[in-house]
Amino acid sequence: MAKFTLKEILDATGGELLQFPSGNDGLTPETFIIDGISTDTRTIEEGNLFLALIGENFDGNKYAVAAQKDGARALVLSTMEHAPEDIPVVLVSDTKIALEKIAEWYRLRMNFKVIGITGSYGKTSTREMTASALSRGCKVYATKNNNNNEIGLSLTILNAPEDTDVIVLEMGMRLRGEISELTHIAHPDVAVITNIGVAHIERLGSREEIRNAKLEILEGLREGGLLIIPYKDEMLREAVRSGMIRSDVKIAYTTQEPLPSDVEYDGVAISGPIFIEGERICCNAKAGFSELTDLELKIKTVGIHHIGNALVGVLCGLYFNIAPDRLEEGVSAFVQVGHRERLVNIEGVYFLDDAYNAGPESMTGAFASIRRLAGETKAYACISDMLELGDVSKQKHFEIGKEAANIGLDGILVMGDFQEDVEAGVRSVSSDLPVYRFSDKDQMTEKLLKLVKDGDYVLLKASHAFEMYTILDTYGSIVRRGIES
Repeated sequence: MAKFTLKEILDATGGELLQFPSGNDGLTPETFIIDGISTDTRTIEEGNLFLALIGENFDGNKYAVAAQKDGARALVLSTMEHAPEDIPVVLVSDTKIALEKIAEWYRLRMNFKVIGITGSYGKTSTREMTASALSRGCKVYATKNNNNNEIGLSLTILNAPEDTDVIVLEMGMRLRGEISELTHIAHPDVAVITNIGVAHIERLGSREEIRNAKLEILEGLREGGLLIIPYKDEMLREAVRSGMIRSDVKIAYTTQEPLPSDVEYDGVAISGPIFIEGERICCNAKAGFSELTDLELKIKTVGIHHIGNALVGVLCGLYFNIAPDRLEEGVSAFVQVGHRERLVNIEGVYFLDDAYNAGPESMTGAFASIRRLAGETKAYACISDMLELGDVSKQKHFEIGKEAANIGLDGILVMGDFQEDVEAGVRSVSSDLPVYRFSDKDQMTEKLLKLVKDGDYVLLKASHAFEMYTILDTYGSIVRRGIES
């Protein structure tokens, strides 16, 4: 946990010290030590600095007294209205900006390496894979859960132990300027853009604007830093070709095929043919910068796309001079988090819980995964809407219906505002593939109970707001109640 002197907090924030009570055992702002930053009185620890954030429905300034009682040693406030006496107070105009400045100050002071990851989809799985890949060769700290906005990123940096070697930061966004804000806090040594898709196109209007928003990550990239991108992403290749990348930035590609001879790059990671060993997806790969190293990647997962994520982790590790065998061990130790590709067996029926979120690309990838897992048995998909697609919503839902039919699923159970478009997509390919439409998850679960048999596989996938994973509990409780009766 980050330690500061009160003078360092003042220097970082530009704030004004309005209270520094007597009786501090002769301490001065230069010798007054703060042990960690807290923005929540429910988790505050003795010796912390309490920083009073303000949100739509709360004002942290009102909790200043509670923070002092719970052990805060100093406060950062934007008003003295609720300030208790006999505790140092740093007054600032905006506490959120103050938090960002403290995080930036700490990042630059500690000088650990930083990897920033953004993209339209796959950010979290790439973050987790990269952290895992590096974990056997250095001390890694990474974003937890979905703490990928300016507050979550700042707290991630501040919570990193002082002996951390590399911080892996996920950077999320909805609008232009948000990645810019994050990268100027983090100052990454390595920037990763996983892809340019259509997530948030409702807000940004076009894939070009989405790309421009993601490229903001380069604004804070340190001079001579590394950018890692997938070669297959045409939007990012065009950014390189058209001079949208700073001339000092090194460029590394991940790819499933050798790059054309006329493509210039500083680093590359190339995967060979993918094969399956038990529960692991495997491939041999070559990766490096001035020269390529052979690696054998074995990942315990159901999604073939994780090979691409592993290539990112390997490139980051080689860039930081981690031994290849350590990187192989780290990749092999990868474990998915949350409602991401979690395979659950409920009385003989296998559910692939991938309900954390959904976009067109991840939806079609999940269809391929459930079809591959099911093999000769039946594969069904329970899906609902993909949100924030704006004017292309109907088209994209039509396309995933078409993909479901092309991949050869045995049935689609669908609800939401675009179920007609999904069915139209299916029918453009197949008149036989069953499509069942529902108004809610309870109806969908009732149909599942009648439809699936032992050995069948079921995908749960939709934007997070639909909480499709709750079908697991409903289905499980009904099935088990039936068995017990």
